[in-house]
Amino acid sequence: MTLLKTAPNFRDIGGLPTGDGRRTRAGVVYRSDALDALNADDLQRLAGLSPRVCCDLRSDGERLQRPHRWPAGAAPRVLNLAVATDIRVLMPDLVRELRGNATADGAAALMRHLYRDLPTVCVPVLKQVFALLLDEHGDHLPLVVNCTAGKDRTGFVVAMLLNAVGVAEDAVLADYLRSNDASSRDSLRDKVAGLLHGLLGASAPPEMLAAIIAAREDYLAAALGKIAADHGSVDAYLTQAIGLDDRQRERLASRLLIH
Repeated sequence: MTLLKTAPNFRDIGGLPTGDGRRTRAGVVYRSDALDALNADDLQRLAGLSPRVCCDLRSDGERLQRPHRWPAGAAPRVLNLAVATDIRVLMPDLVRELRGNATADGAAALMRHLYRDLPTVCVPVLKQVFALLLDEHGDHLPLVVNCTAGKDRTGFVVAMLLNAVGVAEDAVLADYLRSNDASSRDSLRDKVAGLLHGLLGASAPPEMLAAIIAAREDYLAAALGKIAADHGSVDAYLTQAIGLDDRQRERLASRLLIH
């Protein structure tokens, strides 16, 4: 169910099953695309959800281009937690390769490269998100995590959060892939088309756009594969890179899960 019609990838992560028979609690964590185009009805709906903190993973440029709209008198505290994924700066060789292979396969290769970077560039974000969720007073909840599309940066961060509380692997993947159900992709498609035109010097073919806009299992698998190569497992990554110990994970589960 779409909670906000003008932010179609805004959703509650509640109701997902864990391996021990529990489920994620509703009304605690929301994940979203950009909240810049909310109409009056959606602003009222968002006010009813009473978010306390928004972790905005977009770059400064993205935030300036599409500033969020918040309900009057009910705006959450916004943490600007930019995730560095600018391929023009980080991967100039890959951009040159993309120019020589402006196809769906070339775009998919680009996305897998970007996802392999996420476990590293998202470490500070994950530390901050977990700190908010573990705060003993619970003053930061409900929490919203968002980026522009709500599928890549947000998708990875939420996948790690779900893994931390033991959500079943197939349920983590299904939640990630739900970004493909977002009902309105025109603004994202236009933005990606503009980015690709700047990279390629020409209009990108539709199949190339589709590959970048999509949430795909092989994209998330690229991030998980990088974690496995560097740490052995997601559990080890959460311990070694993020600093979550068993006691913290138990406290996190008590806050985010229900029987």
